[in-house]
Amino acid sequence: MNLQRASIPGLVVLIVALTSFSCTPKHRDNSSSSDTSTSVSQKPCEDFCQHLRTLGCREGQPLADGTPCEKFCIDTQEAGLNLNIPCILQTQSCGELQRCNR
Repeated sequence: MNLQRASIPGLVVLIVALTSFSCTPKHRDNSSSSDTSTSVSQKPCEDFCQHLRTLGCREGQPLADGTPCEKFCIDTQEAGLNLNIPCILQTQSCGELQRCNR
C-alpha cells in the first residue's frame, strides 16, 4: 500500500513534466519568413476590424482599456471563441451584426 502512495506523486510529477515539454513554444530562427510572428488570426482580424470601422460600428473601436480591436479579435479567436468573421464581413450596417451572433 505504501508503494502505491509513493508512486502516485511520482506519476503526477512525470505527467506535469511531459505536459510542460509539449507546451513549450518552439522558436524558429528562419528570418527569411516574414510571417513567423504573424498569427493565423491576424489577417482576418485586420479585415474584421477595418470593416467594422468603415461601417462606423463601435465594435471596431478600441476597448475601454485601450486594447485595439485587432488584438481583442486575435486573442478571442486564439482562445477558441468564434467571432464569425465571414458573416461580419458580409454585413452592410452595424444593425446587421446581430444576425452573425446566432
